[in-house]
Amino acid sequence: MTDQPRTRKPQARTLLTRNRILEAAQEMAGTSSLEDITAEALAQAAGVAKGTIFAHFGDMDGLYSYVLLDRLTALRAATDNDDMFDAAGKEDPLTVLVSRMMKLVDVITHTPVMLRIFMDNIGATKGNCAPEFVEQLDSLDAHLASFLAKWQTSDDMRPRLRRDRNPQEMVDGLIAFMCHGAILRRSHQLEDRDLLAQRIRRHVEAFLISAPANE
Repeated sequence: MTDQPRTRKPQARTLLTRNRILEAAQEMAGTSSLEDITAEALAQAAGVAKGTIFAHFGDMDGLYSYVLLDRLTALRAATDNDDMFDAAGKEDPLTVLVSRMMKLVDVITHTPVMLRIFMDNIGATKGNCAPEFVEQLDSLDAHLASFLAKWQTSDDMRPRLRRDRNPQEMVDGLIAFMCHGAILRRSHQLEDRDLLAQRIRRHVEAFLISAPANE
């Protein structure tokens, strides 16, 4: 029993230090872009050594993933409340799907850091990224796969979805289209959101929709 307080105090101090760093990062993000927040400036604001930041978060992108987690969490919450399987989804699944994809594009193009972290976690998880960040991405992927599975097996939803690929393979393709669209947007090659949505829709339609001869 006498050892318990001694083991708890270092853990409590570690948690307080971690929270102090995150709070300082959140405050700095409110007045500066994440790209302008250096480890040195953050360490000074949080009252810690620079090495302490890396000890807690691995690198700056690891820290950024926690700072940006709220945006992904908000999208997940909106996704959970926005039923893709309602009447609109059944009557025009392609439009509903592209609309959902564009919402994610909006989030990941909000800042270059968000896009970089998103790209780092496609296919393989970056070790320093917040686990919750990856979990939210996985949940969004699973929601898309569930919608595609329903569309694929439906005899009523039109146009008909291809049936020679499983939903997860198709989600992988959708992610590639979103990444490409996000890069075009962040690099200012295609800034108009409506034009980008139209471009992604054409790619999705060509990739997902069965040719008439295959129906």
